[in-house]
Amino acid sequence: MKITSILLTGLSLSLCLAACSNQAEKPSSPGYEMDRQADIAGTASVIDGDTIEIHGQRIRLSGFDAPERGARCGAINVYQKASLALADMIGMHTVTCFSQGTDRYGRIVATCSVKGVDLGHELVRKGWARDWPQYSQRAYAEDEVSARANARGIWGLDCPGDLWGERTYD
Repeated sequence: MKITSILLTGLSLSLCLAACSNQAEKPSSPGYEMDRQADIAGTASVIDGDTIEIHGQRIRLSGFDAPERGARCGAINVYQKASLALADMIGMHTVTCFSQGTDRYGRIVATCSVKGVDLGHELVRKGWARDWPQYSQRAYAEDEVSARANARGIWGLDCPGDLWGERTYD
């Protein structure tokens, strides 16, 4: 193995270790080959409840949907709550993503994890997002059922019927 010196400016050592390592963490979702390498890893900025940015690249988290800008359940800004919940999960940890392509806006669509935990599972389980079966193949369906049954996040609030706009989740 050839060792190359790398100038690190503004990057944490953990970022380099995750991005440069052959042992990138795999999300806990089914369907990933055990030897597959992460497409992108690094410190993430949260854009909203289902979008992050790593190294200047926008990443749409795959398979679930979080409330859109301006969404409210009574006095509660659920768009902000979902975004903050995602930010809390990520913290200053390295986020590891496995790309599934790009969306119509040119964003990378990916399943991402922190410390091997799929961000989608956590956000849906906590009730700040919902499974989107046409994209997830129901990967987060049980998490949503649990969140609804336990009135977590949006499922415990008085939300309007049009919270999700014209989207369908069948």
